[in-house]
Amino acid sequence: MEVEVLKTLARGWTDDTWPMIPCPSCSRGELGPDDQHPLAREESWESRDWRKHDFWEPEWIHGQFHGALVCGRAQCREYVAVTGDWKLIEQRDDENRWDGDSFYPLFTPRFFLPALKLLPTAPRLEIPAPIEERLQAASTVLWADPSSAGNRVRAAAEALLDDQNIPRIAATAKGKTQRFTAHDRIVKFRTAGHPEEADLLEAVKWIGNDASHEDSLSVADVLDGVDLLEHALRLLYDTRPATLKERASRINQQRGTRPPADQ
Repeated sequence: MEVEVLKTLARGWTDDTWPMIPCPSCSRGELGPDDQHPLAREESWESRDWRKHDFWEPEWIHGQFHGALVCGRAQCREYVAVTGDWKLIEQRDDENRWDGDSFYPLFTPRFFLPALKLLPTAPRLEIPAPIEERLQAASTVLWADPSSAGNRVRAAAEALLDDQNIPRIAATAKGKTQRFTAHDRIVKFRTAGHPEEADLLEAVKWIGNDASHEDSLSVADVLDGVDLLEHALRLLYDTRPATLKERASRINQQRGTRPPADQ
């Protein structure tokens, strides 16, 4: 759920389309604008200068915003600082036509503190600490530097391979050290009986490669990688299927000791 919310945030929001953002501290409440500390908008120097242009239009207005969000849960009330960009967008009607001279601000975030979580809090999803640490590192730079975040998501995928005992290096017959690439390790993971998980990690690897070589990832690109990695994590670390299987076995054993009542 968090990834879909973050994708919504990446597209920007208006005062009327504020997304329901899970609180990064309690994970139970939702963040929203604070009436006592509303978001402050400042028009940039460039935007003010453009007003001198003969063909100036209101949609040219843009700038930066800053403020605080607050968790709506009474037991938490965490404050989250937020900064970003804004611009004026012309209002459209229900049929996507321009609606006269009506304009409204569109906000796009660039920084949250505390950082928003990339994965939902799930009691039955026991993610190893090295993977969580790398995802947390990605979350801190996601909005300001998506390419750096993409590299850290790829590092989380490699930490998953570490946890699954897929080696990074091996000794050769000549006593030298052979270092395996991420691709090599994913191939080993696939042949070790995890083809579906390996396919997911391979896609995360490609996104990470783009981050390293092109430095042009968008927030949405990184979140696609997080989505893929989350599915692999659920396949490997979600304890719910095993718990349900154990519960079913226990019920069947208990019922098996009773006289049949439905025959």
